Amino acid sequence: MATSRTEAYNFAPNNTLESIEFLCNFWREQGAEPIDERGNTVLHFPAIYGNVDAFTKLIRHGLVNSDQLKKQNDMGNTALHEAARFGQKDGAEIMLRNERDLVSLRNNLGETPLYIAAAYGKREVFTLLENFNSDYMMSRHDGCTVLHALVLGRYYYLALTTMESYPDLAHKHKENGVTALHLLAKTPSSFRCGSSDVLRNLGTRPFLPLHILEVMVYVCIPAIYVESRSFQRYRESE
Repeated sequence: MATSRTEAYNFAPNNTLESIEFLCNFWREQGAEPIDERGNTVLHFPAIYGNVDAFTKLIRHGLVNSDQLKKQNDMGNTALHEAARFGQKDGAEIMLRNERDLVSLRNNLGETPLYIAAAYGKREVFTLLENFNSDYMMSRHDGCTVLHALVLGRYYYLALTTMESYPDLAHKHKENGVTALHLLAKTPSSFRCGSSDVLRNLGTRPFLPLHILEVMVYVCIPAIYVESRSFQRYRESE
């Protein structure tokens, strides 16, 4: 059994015919049993490595049911959480088209796949999850929102576009009272020169959402410009 699990672990990143056939046979025999000490199943590893061929065989051919797709590892992450963390858009889309409810599942910290995609700055998966009606207003158990995650990760372009669509996120705070704008005020190294006066009172006044957007544009222009150019190149390459 241990040998088979080791082989499954080793075959998971590979999309060779031999690897996929082994993974399918292992799944038929063992199903969603963990194959490592972190509680990951055979599905978690193709999600991590973006092995679309393995997903196609396992999911589209009816070998995996909805409950198995929802199987969580020891951290509470489903295969979709892992695909979001590593930016594996194609694998994520295959899972979502078979089980849309995956978007709402939370891990042990209360994080949905959308939150994970935000925390790791995976724009393509973030957009995909948005299209599958993920809940932008959700909070982690500690009150952190998607906007908190984007600001903490300094993904300012995505933070700006998210807040433009969901301005109420700017007012949501963690359980310690900290909003995403408070966090933004604590990262001056990302801002243009001379913005310290703007930042001093950021998040301490009852700004209107439009005013908040204007402040973010002002203080984050360098970071937003670089990030937006990168995203534009990605969109043009599709």
